[in-house]
Parts: sequence; C-alpha cells; structure tokens
Amino acid sequence: MSQKNYYYLDSSVLLEEDFYRTLEALWGTDNCSVMDAHIHREIEVYRGLGKLEEALTLESYVDLLGPLKGTVQVDTAGGFDADALAPLAKEKLFVLTQQQKLVDNFASLGDAVAFLSFDGEGLVPFSGSTSINGEAFCPDRDIYVDPLDGDQLTYVYSPRYGYLKLDKSKEYSGGEGVCYRTYNGMLCKLYYKKHITYVNFKKLQTMVNMRCSNPYVSWPLDILYYRNQFVGYLMQELTDTRSLDELRDDNFSGFRLLDRFIIVRNFLSVIEYLHGRGILVGDMKLDNVLVKPNCDVHIIDAGSFQVQDYACNVCHKEYTERVYTGDDLKHILRCEREEYFPINKIIFEILMMKGPFYSRDNTEIDGDGSRDFSFPLEFSGENAADLPYHMKVWFALSPAMRQYFYRYFTEGKVTYVSEWLRELELYILSKQKQTAANA
Repeated sequence: MSQKNYYYLDSSVLLEEDFYRTLEALWGTDNCSVMDAHIHREIEVYRGLGKLEEALTLESYVDLLGPLKGTVQVDTAGGFDADALAPLAKEKLFVLTQQQKLVDNFASLGDAVAFLSFDGEGLVPFSGSTSINGEAFCPDRDIYVDPLDGDQLTYVYSPRYGYLKLDKSKEYSGGEGVCYRTYNGMLCKLYYKKHITYVNFKKLQTMVNMRCSNPYVSWPLDILYYRNQFVGYLMQELTDTRSLDELRDDNFSGFRLLDRFIIVRNFLSVIEYLHGRGILVGDMKLDNVLVKPNCDVHIIDAGSFQVQDYACNVCHKEYTERVYTGDDLKHILRCEREEYFPINKIIFEILMMKGPFYSRDNTEIDGDGSRDFSFPLEFSGENAADLPYHMKVWFALSPAMRQYFYRYFTEGKVTYVSEWLRELELYILSKQKQTAANA
C-alpha cells in the first residue's frame, strides 16, 4: 500500500488569490485534503464583519472538498492543538499556511510535518520566524562626546525647527529623561546623562530618516542638540489624554464596558502597524499608552523602540516574560514573540481591570508574584450569579477571546494581532447592533 500525503489546508492559504490552481495540481489518488472544523467559525467571523468575499471563498472550498472521499476532518481547537494531526503525521503530513501561529503551535509534531506557504505561484517552505534573538548594534566603547546635564539647559537646537526655548514651568519625567514643552505644541525630550550615547544618537538618526505616517505613534521628529552636542529628540505633544495606568486605577471612569474593547482594538491596530514595519515597542507598559476620550490610543516614548539593529534598552519586569540584565539590554535584540507577553497582559488588564495572574493570594503589587493563570477556559459551576464580579466579566468575553488568553498564559501559545483584531471587531459590531436594536 502506498503512503498517503495529507495536506492540511489552513484558511489563510485558501484565501490567497490563485491558490486554487495549486490545489488542483495536488489532487491525486495518494493526496488527501485535511479540513479543520474551525474553518466554519472563521466563515462566521468573516460574514459577521461584512467580508463576504472571504466568507464565500472559504464556503466554496468546504463545499468542494468536504464531500470528497479522501478529505479528512480534524479539530485543532482553532489552530492551538496539534494532537488531532498526530495520526496523519505517521504517514506524510504537509501543513499549508501563511501564519506563523500554526508553525509554532504545531511544532510539537517535529520532523513528521513539513510547513509550506503559497508565494503566489506555488508552494514553498515556510520561512517566517519570530522566536530568534538577534544581536544589537553596540560598539565596544562609546565614541560620542561627553554627555551634558539637561537640567541646566534653557534652550536646544533642532536642525529642522531651529532654536527651541524650553518651558521649565512643568516637566514630565520618565525612565530615560525629562520632557519639556516648547513652541507649536511640541515636546523636547532631554536624556539623562547615562542615555546620551552614540547608540541612541544613531538610533534616533535612523528613526528621523525613516519618518512615521501613523498619527497614533509619538515618533521622533528631529534630534536635539546643545552646542553641537546630542541631548535628546523632539516629538509632538499630546493633549486631553490619560494613560492606561491612570485609567485602570480610576476603573476606566467615563468609559463604557464596550469602550474598553474599542480601546483594545485601537491599541492593537497601532501595534500591528509597528510590527508590520519590523518595529518593536520593547518598553511596553500602561504608562506609555495614552487614551483620548473618544477611545483613540497613542503610544509614546518611541525613542526607546527597537528599530532595525538598535535595541530597546529599557525593561520593566512586570511587563516582560524574560527579564533582561543591563548587559542584555545593550547587546540583544528582542524578538516579536517576546512582545506578546506585554500585549496580552495589557489587553487583559484593560478588559478585566485586573492582571492575568490575579488571585486571592496574589494581588500583583509588583512583578515578583506568581504567574499562575487562574481563569478557567470554561464555566463549570451551576450558578453564574454566585461568581465574583471579575469572573463574571471573564465569562462575558467571547469564547475565542478566553481561549486566546488561556492558551497564552497557560501554554505560551500566541494569537497574533491580526486574529485578535478580527475577533474584537466582530465582538464590537455585534454589541453595537444589539444596542441599536434595543434603542
């Protein structure tokens, strides 16, 4: 008996234009299609979002392949559980996908599976990777001129905007420096002495040349000097905003529950923009995310972002899965996968108003407490009315959202930003329709 070839068809590859031509070439007596039960949920999501082309495309593949004799049905719990594929991997299994998530989550199958993606013309080995730390640009010695004490300065110079007077009546202090107002709604961030380095200068030079078209990122506008000495950078000032840290402490006063979902969606939209350009926030925490009354979200302190081979040299243990030493922060580039710990923690705190490791025994005052996730995936009790309030909020999340959090905080399996955004958009639209219907 000849060995069968099983081709797991992820929806991401089925939605690629012209993929059907490649699929036709795969059909044969020894080739079997593998369809995931989760594809029906994805069809519902696309239909709920009004993306009828995507929904109809997936439905067509289901109608075409489902009745075929060789087609195998599996349930991977939305791409999280590889166990359903293990029997097929005993013969010859190919996973066709455009998603890094499946490559990571099905890695337990080892060499028994080959991951392929569609490049527009045919199938090629999947080449994506987000789990490798790179080496940061870090010269053996700091070759820049002597740093200055910004406290003594009353003006700075910008090659683009000219001389700028510093308003010393109010200052905003952070981990790397102090911000002062200047003309035309702009802020001057002056670094503390230890951060006035050649590496930071070169990073800012790169960022200023790159520019940034996203209005929700406080990108450096220009480098600041005092008597030809680099001292910091210029950025746009944000007004009428509150930090997520302040909002959480105030129980998101002034915002509806649905607004918090909108805030999460807007936050992740900014993250998606940055990740799409290979930029990591690095120092991601509640203090660095500002929210306007209309739920617009802005990410500040961009000078500490990880850009190209310039590392983020700041680390806060409560928002970091891996705590970096001072030497690590200089020499190691973080990978995108590591960014998902603060992402998941922040959006959990926005929606739940408690941290993911909250329990009676762990109030999460600092980052040294237990990191055990005590929120169950499914409700197993008899009377939901007896649940504490935070558990009622937990079970008010969509089943998919609960699974995303549960799989990450218990198994380390990532749901990427694009999938989070689809689920959030669907949830928000459904709630808005309910509100309109009840009005």
